[in-house]
Amino acid sequence: MPETDIPHKFPYKAISPTLRKRITYTEKELWNEVDRIIAEDKERKFSPGQQLYYNAMHFSSPYTFFTPDINMYIEEYTYSKEFNIPIAKCIDEASYEKLVIFSAINEELNACNKRKMKMDQDATGT
Repeated sequence: MPETDIPHKFPYKAISPTLRKRITYTEKELWNEVDRIIAEDKERKFSPGQQLYYNAMHFSSPYTFFTPDINMYIEEYTYSKEFNIPIAKCIDEASYEKLVIFSAINEELNACNKRKMKMDQDATGT
């Protein structure tokens, strides 16, 4: 987790990476900032998770996004993939919330792997 001096309690003041000035963050303003960050990447060079990884430390505590519940979902996703354990007996019995979260985790992991491959190719010139 990136280190930051930003508190994990609303309201707080921090420099907005999109507005480039010090503002007061409430929970609503935090999500406005997330929307602005994602909107700045018009070419979609980075996934939403990558955008947050590179920008969140400037305006929020990492624990705002990486909660114990999210950690549990990531662990469950990993075990499900690694040990080929289904998340339900059938698709109709699967929790919609879990399907959405697992899909987001999967998309972010794919985006990270794609980015790593590109960075490796750029480093080796192949």
